[in-house]
Amino acid sequence: MAATIETVSRVGPCSAQIDLNDIKDIREDKRKQIIERATELLKKWDENSPEPREIEEQISQDIRLSEIKKWGPENLPAGPNVDISQDLLIVEGRADVLNLMRINIKNAIAVEGTQIPKSIIKLTHNKSPITAFLDGDRGGTIILNELLQVAHLDYVARAPDGLEVEELTRKQMIKALQNKRPISEIINNKNSSVDTSHKGKPVIEKKIKDSKNKYKNILKILKLDKGSKITEYISNSKGTKKAIGIDSEENILFELNTAEVFDNLSEFSNIKYLILDGILSKRLISLAINMKIDTIICVGIEEDLKIPRQIKVLKI
Repeated sequence: MAATIETVSRVGPCSAQIDLNDIKDIREDKRKQIIERATELLKKWDENSPEPREIEEQISQDIRLSEIKKWGPENLPAGPNVDISQDLLIVEGRADVLNLMRINIKNAIAVEGTQIPKSIIKLTHNKSPITAFLDGDRGGTIILNELLQVAHLDYVARAPDGLEVEELTRKQMIKALQNKRPISEIINNKNSSVDTSHKGKPVIEKKIKDSKNKYKNILKILKLDKGSKITEYISNSKGTKKAIGIDSEENILFELNTAEVFDNLSEFSNIKYLILDGILSKRLISLAINMKIDTIICVGIEEDLKIPRQIKVLKI
């Protein structure tokens, strides 16, 4: 057929000469097009298809999610072995519990915030040993301070500086837990940010019968001059069952009933002095530490209260 076409000498009224330069099989072009498209589709399928390792990890994660439970009246995230295991691991959040379950540690429970739940406080007195495994940031230090005030701990483990427990690899978690420190070492280390003073004794305990000398000593301890209004505020608060918040300029920020101060204290900022015509409790001093209050002046303190070094407590 191709050779026959070349015999054509006229096209209409015109003379013509036809030369055939090439012969192509259009089926080959179609096959090439099919191959190119098939390659493109297969590449997309490979990109979106999970690797066997990813499938295995997803299955493991789904299993862990099904095992994690809600514990106590606060519905805290916890591993399945929290109740049956004698030892306990306290962490910050749900993601920390899940990451620990990835390495088969199933006795962790999360505090879910800086305020330690009462159920965890009670639980720490029924188990041993108890380890706090916390993030390597300021938030972890705040929670550790809080735990030291209200709960029983045996060891403290921290994530590397700037990292959170939830983002640690298996190797990093194991190493951090292996390097956990006894709580006695934390408390007695003067360079520790959570170092506390001797148990059950406030910074100033001695009562001075002569009120004039008492106020003079207070001013001396707080490094205030004679014109300070602090002693006047202390004198006026006696017998009122009130709590007074004062800023660094000695301006009164609030006056609340002592029963209301814990629930409302966080609404105020820049509190330097807290005058309390009542008993200083463990949970109130923990809140004061988190708010960076410099000094608390109170009538009395709760039994066995530990006073951290970063806050002054004056008993009048």
